[in-house]
Amino acid sequence: MTERPLTISEVLRFANHDFLNQLHLIQMNLDLQRIDEAKIIIQDISNQCKMLSSLNNLQLPQTVEWIQTFSWRFPAIQMMLTCDISATQDVQLDEVIVQYLENTVIHVYDHLDPYTEQQLQVEIESDAEKFWLTFHLQGKWEAPRFNKEVTNLNVQTYAETNTSWKYILSLELE
Repeated sequence: MTERPLTISEVLRFANHDFLNQLHLIQMNLDLQRIDEAKIIIQDISNQCKMLSSLNNLQLPQTVEWIQTFSWRFPAIQMMLTCDISATQDVQLDEVIVQYLENTVIHVYDHLDPYTEQQLQVEIESDAEKFWLTFHLQGKWEAPRFNKEVTNLNVQTYAETNTSWKYILSLELE
């Protein structure tokens, strides 16, 4: 985890590494005659690419970059992304959204239980009238409650325990 942005070289190295890992996983399943498992992996990769492509429609470059580089910067947490984006956004709060997301992950990251699987589900809904980002981290950690006030951004917390943290960031657009 680093405070500095990733360089283009680092991004390409991470992307190539992930791509090769996926190819090796497909090859291994094919070598073991597990054709259905290989097809599922290919379908999962295809769905992930569709989500990332849809995510680019937001027109929130910092938020998109944060999500796309998340697994490289926070490797102890597995992120799952779902998007329903019917309208692009040109929101001045892009930096505020990213800073809130970053602060919440950093708040628990050093306190994660290394023997527990950590999963982050991010769901984004965006249309002409609203933008919602649901953040749901599940796993195990020992961190104090997060008390970060933010202006110009609606944050509704639904759960904040040592095993589940769920909130929704929302913007009402005109």
